Amino acid sequence: MNFLEKHKFELELLERNLAIYKESIREISEEVIKHGVSKYPVFIATERELSLGKLIIDKEELALEYSIYASTLEEFVARNIVKSDKLADFRKAYKNPQHFVCIFALLGDEAGFIFSPYEED
Repeated sequence: MNFLEKHKFELELLERNLAIYKESIREISEEVIKHGVSKYPVFIATERELSLGKLIIDKEELALEYSIYASTLEEFVARNIVKSDKLADFRKAYKNPQHFVCIFALLGDEAGFIFSPYEED
């Protein structure tokens, strides 16, 4: 069973949460790219506090299941979450940030990258 199948319920909750604040995430993503911070913004969805990235949406303030932290691929490499020998693979898999948000979802004891479209077709 893969990450997406195993965490179907949590991912459905996350999608409902994302629907509320996706536009805010999109604006932050655009700023990160526009100001040359990174070409690869990454947003972390978690139920717990992190020392990774910067808290941008606090689940407690909005009575939601997940907080969102803003980060970048560069921070993920610096923290050895994405291994430098996997950098090319990550960049190849990374979807257009104008159309998709890259979420590093921390669900239970597991984590995985998902790409969610900003707008549903």
